[in-house]
Amino acid sequence: MGVPAFFRWLSMRYPKIVAGCVEELQIDVDGTEIPIDATAPNPNGVEFDNLYLDMNGIIHPCTHPEDRPAPTTEREMFDEVERYVDRIMRIVRPRKVLF
Repeated sequence: MGVPAFFRWLSMRYPKIVAGCVEELQIDVDGTEIPIDATAPNPNGVEFDNLYLDMNGIIHPCTHPEDRPAPTTEREMFDEVERYVDRIMRIVRPRKVLF
């Protein structure tokens, strides 16, 4: 269980912790997705050693999306969570730890 309104409090108290980011998109060649080289330098110009995820903040929007129908099976839910975590990994590119 997360701490209610913690992110809102934290981001209002320390507004510089929220920043925009550059997201490289995967290239599709003849129906085959070419993966992004996560060992390349981060396109955001900042390198991160560690990434700590709050899965409550990932699972809920994946299972109750605002822009499309909700997943109907548990497998679809897991696929959405995996896709989201992969997306975060491509953006942040932690060098040492994912926790």
